[in-house]
Amino acid sequence: MIVLGNNDKLSITVDEAAKLLGVGRNTMLEFVKMDGFPAIRLKRKIIIDKEALPKWFSNNYGKYTY
Repeated sequence: MIVLGNNDKLSITVDEAAKLLGVGRNTMLEFVKMDGFPAIRLKRKIIIDKEALPKWFSNNYGKYTY
């Protein structure tokens, strides 16, 4: 069971995730395209799992270069 407070969200936007990781919006959109990235695309909206993002980042740190 998931219990949330009044302001807690399960997901964040691309812009919020980019700010959290300290990268630009375009870089975050490239991350979203990667296999295993914790995001769901609903037509034009992308939602990112707030709790899985730091785990994904730490598991993939240094694996990808542009």
